[in-house]
Amino acid sequence: MSQQLVESYIGNCTEFEKVVRSIGANDLSRISKEGEWSAAYVIHHMADADMHFATRFLHILTVDKPAIVPFDEDVYPDRLKYASRDAHDSLASIIGLHKVVANILSLVDEADWNRVGIHSEKGEVTLTEVLNLASNHTQSHVGQLQEIIFSL
Repeated sequence: MSQQLVESYIGNCTEFEKVVRSIGANDLSRISKEGEWSAAYVIHHMADADMHFATRFLHILTVDKPAIVPFDEDVYPDRLKYASRDAHDSLASIIGLHKVVANILSLVDEADWNRVGIHSEKGEVTLTEVLNLASNHTQSHVGQLQEIIFSL
């Protein structure tokens, strides 16, 4: 089962990359609906969130019951300068990080999938649960990008 989770995780990244690459350079920063994120903002958000997920995976694997700190995605666009960042650099980060994480997770012993971290809001979460969350997060943003493309 763990190998299937890793394959789903990398498959969702591949799908995300494919959708991003289908967006024209001039459309990356366009906002399709007032108050919504552009495709570039979604890409930057994914890059930042994937760094958080990678840290969570590493901590769960190497520290006994590490603290998992949530992050406030609403402050990221302003504080992390989404409007000035390069979407292609963020996409490269996503692709590279997913490959490294998938490589690490494909080598994890079966018992380690039950290792836990302590999320400040959710309590104990297993490595399996965090990977499912990360994979589903990517998949949900694939859908968001598809909606943006449709609305442009």
